[in-house]
Amino acid sequence: MANKKISYTTRDFAGIRTELINFTRSYYPDLVQNFNDAGVFSVLLDLNAAVTDNLQFQIDRSIQETVLQYAQQKSSIYNIAKTYGLKIPGSRPSVALVDFSITVPAFGDREDLRYCGVLRRGSQVNGAGQPFETVYDIDFSSPTNAEGSPNRLKIPNFDANNNITNYTITKREVIVNGITKVFKRVITPNDVKPFFELFLPEKNVLGITSVLLKDGTQYTSPPETQEFMSLLNRWYEVKALAEDRVFVEDPTKPSDQPGIKVGKYIVTNTKFISEYTPEGYTKMTFGGGNVSADEQLREFARDGVGFDLNKYVNNLALGSTLKPNSTLFIQYRVGGGQSTNLGVNIITQIGTVSFFVNGPSESINSTVVNSLRVNNVTAAIGGANPPTTEEVRQYVSYNFSAQNRAVTINDYESALRTMPSQFGAPGKVSIVEENNKIKIKMLSYDTNGNLTEVISNTLKSNVANYLSNYRMINDYISVETANVIDLSVDVDVVLDSSQNQGSVVAKIINIVTQYFSPTVRGLGQNVYVSEIRRLIQNENGIISVSGIFIYNKVGGQYSSSQTSQAYEDPSTKMIKLIADTIFAEPTQIYQIRYPNKDITVNVLNLKTINFSW
Repeated sequence: MANKKISYTTRDFAGIRTELINFTRSYYPDLVQNFNDAGVFSVLLDLNAAVTDNLQFQIDRSIQETVLQYAQQKSSIYNIAKTYGLKIPGSRPSVALVDFSITVPAFGDREDLRYCGVLRRGSQVNGAGQPFETVYDIDFSSPTNAEGSPNRLKIPNFDANNNITNYTITKREVIVNGITKVFKRVITPNDVKPFFELFLPEKNVLGITSVLLKDGTQYTSPPETQEFMSLLNRWYEVKALAEDRVFVEDPTKPSDQPGIKVGKYIVTNTKFISEYTPEGYTKMTFGGGNVSADEQLREFARDGVGFDLNKYVNNLALGSTLKPNSTLFIQYRVGGGQSTNLGVNIITQIGTVSFFVNGPSESINSTVVNSLRVNNVTAAIGGANPPTTEEVRQYVSYNFSAQNRAVTINDYESALRTMPSQFGAPGKVSIVEENNKIKIKMLSYDTNGNLTEVISNTLKSNVANYLSNYRMINDYISVETANVIDLSVDVDVVLDSSQNQGSVVAKIINIVTQYFSPTVRGLGQNVYVSEIRRLIQNENGIISVSGIFIYNKVGGQYSSSQTSQAYEDPSTKMIKLIADTIFAEPTQIYQIRYPNKDITVNVLNLKTINFSW
């Protein structure tokens, strides 16, 4: 048998079957002579060839799924991302500026401050079915917000005799999409093991805001908000369990910028990591040690070679295990997505709130509580869906080169994708470097899913501060708005008259719409008219594409930004093509804001001619 030659190169069914026949004829000529389809041996040949072909396919697929470039399954790409140390972001919440107002009685010639209550952090308001929460406590008696910026408006209300009856007090505050929830888990001795894993019960988790581990198992209600905010019994999220430094709020230092907390680094062993599964759930993994390294070293010095090797290896370098007979409380937020981007004056409903008014009259307290109103004075922007499979593939490539520091432009982009969701998310980003100045250009999505140049200063500030931890010592970061260039497209086509004209026109409009979709285009991406022509030409019923004309829409309902490419006709702003291309600068992106009215298809029918001889 060792001398028998076997082919290892044939991989398809037909080839494998032929190789089996040749093998049989060469080494067993007297055993089988009939290889026709009606014979029993033919059935055996088909079965063996089919099994071998299937095995070859499965092997190829398995190898393919380990290569980032070729992997197709979502789970495979997620596993590759995990191997490369990338934490895949989930949904991102939108952020809006709202006016909270209450009506309080007059006290002499001013408002009665005794009835100016406090709306607690985490109070909920709603708009278009989307929940939002307050970020800070809102004190209606204070002229400033929690960060010290003036935000209070007082308007007197008069009766028929021109006497002041009460005052309307308005506070302008930030709200963030999503709902805060608490997950409780009693830790049993069986849970006290290295790298204990726990899954949160819901999808669309925006982020884990706080984790507490409290002694005992007798708790019937979750901790109060203030306890979640304290550092006592706190467990901290890190990017990797090998990290021992975390960035936390420094309550001893005041902030000089609204919405930004002063932070400091602390060293901790009570830590965990989290990750999103391909199914959309959040998995938490805790540490693997139970004895401090200092204790182990002291034991080694005391006992020499008599120390416990397992205890020595199982140190706290990768974090501590959980304590038995304790209770774990996980505070997290659920929500986010592009659908949370809402227009002005949409968020008007009061949800579940904690509003405390402690005046001397209970009836007046109740009246003030019931007078609470809300309205968003800015659009809710910044909401984004979880990344697509292709976006994750790109993030992995960027992240692999970054290695937790930003040296190249790709490193900065990779780092930005890891910014926690509670700080917002840009819709599109372009990053360029000029003389050690890192220029970040951003865009957001509006309520219709179109790109907009309207970006909150809070988001800009968050991006700059977050990336400052990754920058090289001589790099300077600036965050600015990119440019959206709105277009309209005219397509001239010749159709086969046998086709349904309306159906074909609808397909053409959809092709152009998809080509310019903001979800698939990036900043600095050129418009290739030849590609649009090819996509249209491939549709059934289209004889030819006789012309494609693209115009720059400027002002009014459209962006004020214009293309840097010359116009063929300045009056109509028809763009002059260069090699069938409209070029984009790194800070520009092209889109069709209103596809239903800005894509026009002009049809010329061509009659079908039948030739007969």
